[in-house]
Amino acid sequence: MGRISKKIIERVKKNLEKIRVQAIGSAKIQKSHNIKQESKKQGETAIESAKKALSSSSQTLEGAVKGQFGKNVTEAFEKQQQTLDKLSS
Repeated sequence: MGRISKKIIERVKKNLEKIRVQAIGSAKIQKSHNIKQESKKQGETAIESAKKALSSSSQTLEGAVKGQFGKNVTEAFEKQQQTLDKLSS
């Protein structure tokens, strides 16, 4: 093969390697994005579940526990509910 043919083959090889690296990079970025989205979804689900459990517990305790202690427990649950609301927004 001539020198020109070898240079062309080397250029083609370099370009193919660049394309390969770009494809791998794009795939990694997409995978990272998918993991981030799934984590966000799982976090939102966990927060909603915690909010429901907290609300249910608060209502149950509100009816069962009277006096200052009951009031303090209800206030603590309300603060936790507000914290969860902030996390989910």
